[in-house]
Amino acid sequence: MGELQFGLIAIGTLVVAGVFFYNKWQERRYQRRAEAAFGSRHEDVLMRSGTGEGQGGERPASDRIEPVLSSLGTAPGPGRSSRQVLTEFVDFIVPIESPEEVSGASMLDAAGAAFDRCPRSVHLEGYDEALASWELVDPDRSYSRMRVGLQLVDRRGAADADELAAFATVVEGAATSLGMLAAVPDPAQALARAKELDRFCSELDIRIAVHLANDNTPFAGTRVDAAAKAAGFELDEPDGKFRRKDANGAVICVLENSEPIPFKLDSLDTLSTHAVTLEIDVPRAPPGAFARFREAAERIGKQLNARIVDDNRQPVTAVAFDAIGTQLQAVHTALEARGIAPGGALALRLFS
Repeated sequence: MGELQFGLIAIGTLVVAGVFFYNKWQERRYQRRAEAAFGSRHEDVLMRSGTGEGQGGERPASDRIEPVLSSLGTAPGPGRSSRQVLTEFVDFIVPIESPEEVSGASMLDAAGAAFDRCPRSVHLEGYDEALASWELVDPDRSYSRMRVGLQLVDRRGAADADELAAFATVVEGAATSLGMLAAVPDPAQALARAKELDRFCSELDIRIAVHLANDNTPFAGTRVDAAAKAAGFELDEPDGKFRRKDANGAVICVLENSEPIPFKLDSLDTLSTHAVTLEIDVPRAPPGAFARFREAAERIGKQLNARIVDDNRQPVTAVAFDAIGTQLQAVHTALEARGIAPGGALALRLFS
């Protein structure tokens, strides 16, 4: 083997070694950054990002709200106002106009079935000339100006070009059938907004979970029920989870069986479990929810004679709770800076 070949082998070996050590250095550097950003090991296992396993993956939902066409005829839910819902940075909005007023019922009949099949939430609004404001369409009223909006982002990710094109086609067809004109905006701008908003939401899509466990003595279902009710929780069926809500009906946190058996009224007498999980969906929870989540964990844990542990069954200390509370303040600040109140209407839409 000649000197040239020996030289090439030596150079190749150095290159491979260099790449290996560079990758190890990068790995250690990113690990140090992550540790600095998230602190102790307890916080890593308590904080559950809504992002999927890979970047760009679908963000799995907690207590998911299915997409729906909202108008006054299909109420958006208890406590929700019937006034304006659509907003430019969350929705792809198509304005519709007519020289004469058209009934809201006619538009719902013309496009309702197609919108119901849409995989994302759609809202239909009409312009109230007397109040100079938009409102969810009332089937019993007539409007010369309407608009339909497709929600651009939710926990499944951002809408794509095909979704916007299909939505625009439905809106144009419905408008034409009623003698109205739909002015479809440039989808490129909406797609850019959707991509940026989805990135922002993915970074703040966090859930916190702790487990109340006793490895030796299982909890009877009736005992869990009594402890949960004493802490202000109510059992929701059919999903078999206890929810604690505030005075406005907003969900503060959820208590569920850590084992794959839901709590049911007719089986509480026979059910037993070694652990229950308490979870808070951070962006969807109202202000002050984390303090009540912590109080609930401590109270129910005491009543059940259970340890408060993380996913690795390590104790969750007061120091860990304090550290997480501090980090969540930064999450709330970031949301509010974008005009998204934690637990508010926009947060519930974006993190659904």
